Amino acid sequence: MYKTVYREGESRLIEKKSEFIGRVAYAATKEAAEAFIRAIREAEKDATHNCTAYIIGEEGLIQKYDDDGEPQKTAGPPILEVLKRNELRNVVCVVTRYFGGTLLGAGGLIRAYSSAASEALVDAKIVEMHEAVDITFSYAYTAHGAIENYMRERGYPVLDCAFSDQVQVTTTVYKSGKEAFEAYLQDATSGEVVIIEEKETERPVYEKKMLVDDVAYDQILYGGKNEARD
Repeated sequence: MYKTVYREGESRLIEKKSEFIGRVAYAATKEAAEAFIRAIREAEKDATHNCTAYIIGEEGLIQKYDDDGEPQKTAGPPILEVLKRNELRNVVCVVTRYFGGTLLGAGGLIRAYSSAASEALVDAKIVEMHEAVDITFSYAYTAHGAIENYMRERGYPVLDCAFSDQVQVTTTVYKSGKEAFEAYLQDATSGEVVIIEEKETERPVYEKKMLVDDVAYDQILYGGKNEARD
């Protein structure tokens, strides 16, 4: 599990007529982070500065910053510190500055770049990335109503569904809850469910709920045939 951003985020602030535009994004690799930086610099090529920082890897082993012409350690390091303070991984941030004619001094620059990065993170939404498994399975039509209701009530999203001689469904579950979910399928189909594919992945979690296509799912584990539900 690690923390990162759910989506691209942006912030804008004015400090003594200088405009600061903060942008953050998810980046799983150094190459992805550098590509994001190049895209912003191309889009904002008329800016006075495009200062950057990123942290890559679940252990945060790859870290880099760039002051892009600002006084040493007044831009890149403050941006990087914001990312580190929030314990983020696989994240890149670019703060663009359009100079407004008034010098801010080292302290003012540090505050402005830090604020732009922090506000962009708020817009991006910080999430936890958890190990998950996408499961594709099939079963007879006689079990469809029960399984459909169970998945809806217990917080299991339907990623895909197809109907032929049997029903075929793809969902996603926490890796830690895979065995319990498959135990339910076995019980619901009297052992006739067919697990077609299991694909390990990651899913964002916000306020203890899994996010899939901007919908929050609170997954409840199966407690066995005789479970007592509140």
